[in-house]
Amino acid sequence: MDVGYILKTGGAYTLIGMGTVFLVLIIIMCVIMLLGKVPGLRPKEEEPAPEPAKAAAAAAAVPAAAAVSTGGDEELVAVITAALAAHLAQEQPGVTVDIADGDYIVRSIRRATWKHI
Repeated sequence: MDVGYILKTGGAYTLIGMGTVFLVLIIIMCVIMLLGKVPGLRPKEEEPAPEPAKAAAAAAAVPAAAAVSTGGDEELVAVITAALAAHLAQEQPGVTVDIADGDYIVRSIRRATWKHI
């Protein structure tokens, strides 16, 4: 047996083996992508029922949020700006944060789209 023949045969077996593995992986990937598009296979996510204590707390919080929003946007901006100043003062002890100087300006306020778990 010649060394060149052995290397050629080994290289061919390597390419056939690796090619087969990648082909099977590509087929599995395509099957998984197709299964993700079938609407009946996904289980529906049910929201857990809120506990009575949390439901009562949420019901009590709704009027408080309504009271804040009826005050106008200026009051909401002032509250958020004060909270930002307090947070920055806690984050950097010893450094005074003066929002009135224009270091931080609240330009827009929008409701977050993500939910807390």
